[in-house]
Amino acid sequence: MKANYKSHGRKRRGQTIILFMFFMVVLVLFVGMGIDLGFAYITRARLSKAVDAACLTGIRTYRSNNEAGALALAQSAFQANYGTSSRDAVSPYPLNIAFDTSGPNVLLNVSATAQINTFFIRILPAVSPTTFGRFLKVSSSAQGTRPNLIMTMVLDKSGSMGTSVAAGGSNGGQYLPDAASNFITNFDDNLDKLGVVTFDSAQHDVVYTGGSGNHQPKRPFQADAVNAVNALVGHWSGATFSQGGLTNALVMENNASISAGETTVKVVVFFTDGIANTLQQSLACNGGAKLLNFGGFDPGDNCDDPCTWVAFMDPTTGDQLCSTSKGGTPSCCSGVNTFFSAIDNQSEIIIHDNVTRDAEYRAIQVANDMRSAHIVVYSIAVGGNLNLSFLAKVANDPSLAGTPDYTSTPYDGISVVANDPSQLSAVFQKVADTILARLTK
Repeated sequence: MKANYKSHGRKRRGQTIILFMFFMVVLVLFVGMGIDLGFAYITRARLSKAVDAACLTGIRTYRSNNEAGALALAQSAFQANYGTSSRDAVSPYPLNIAFDTSGPNVLLNVSATAQINTFFIRILPAVSPTTFGRFLKVSSSAQGTRPNLIMTMVLDKSGSMGTSVAAGGSNGGQYLPDAASNFITNFDDNLDKLGVVTFDSAQHDVVYTGGSGNHQPKRPFQADAVNAVNALVGHWSGATFSQGGLTNALVMENNASISAGETTVKVVVFFTDGIANTLQQSLACNGGAKLLNFGGFDPGDNCDDPCTWVAFMDPTTGDQLCSTSKGGTPSCCSGVNTFFSAIDNQSEIIIHDNVTRDAEYRAIQVANDMRSAHIVVYSIAVGGNLNLSFLAKVANDPSLAGTPDYTSTPYDGISVVANDPSQLSAVFQKVADTILARLTK
């Protein structure tokens, strides 16, 4: 009996060793898979980051006349974000990086595969080194869509643009043509659409397509838009009817034709060198309704203090018809010395300060209407005779956060100022970069 017990014990010990070896193999397998698959997960995260960077760079830099350049930049962005690793068996390679221009929007497809060495799984004898054990492959892909831009530039051509700083003006007219022209070339002539509105004492559509009552941004636009801003030189005159310029831009943007399935981003770029000081209203002149623009010079521009002088102007041409001061009755609209305020629905005396306050309010309301129509507004200003709060409200700049004047929207723009007019090109380029970045969101 005793001998039999010993024999049975030896069998148990033999079985234990076999089971131990079996479980060790299983344990090594799972540890190896855990470590190697962990490396694969890390590699895939890096690969996804690199693919996304390539996609964003390619879309952001795409130009219909330089597709190869955008592809090269996308490839560089991929390499810069993936880098190299000792885990890589070979350098990662894009399987596909190509633009698709067959639809209403340009698409960029990027996919890539990385092949990494394994460190534990490969030692298992049951795993073939030529199939699974020696290398692991991980892949990632992304597709980017470039929305087509529909943009209207609203440019101030009032008299202060052409005067010297010493005379109270911004001297912005010296720098605006180059700044605006360079800005325009940031966008694709064959994909995007652009219109130009100018304003002084009245508003004027100068670059557009479509017939009467249906003005809208056009494509191609670069040549016409650059010619239009260059033609402004030497034609600075009149007051600052900001509301009119913004209203025309809103109409243009709303009129824009969009193809079925087309993705777009709508933008208005508002440029000024002064305070909004002019508004438009139908007044009961000589007992009959007459549409007039009225407002004019800002304090410091040969205006009494407090400023009460007001010019009355033709709403189509902007030509001055008459003027008044101290709330008097103008000769071209006798019997009238008040206007209806949009701020509080009350009658106000027609003097400069009241008109300016109402003109700013009305311009901001038009900008709010744009955001309600999914249009992003950017404001650009030059000089020192500015109401920075007004400009920020026009753009709904997030710098206003925490104030009663700000409610965040998906269509918030930014407000930027060039105190020195020679900085105007850099300020316009900052807005261009922001718009291009929005096209890749």
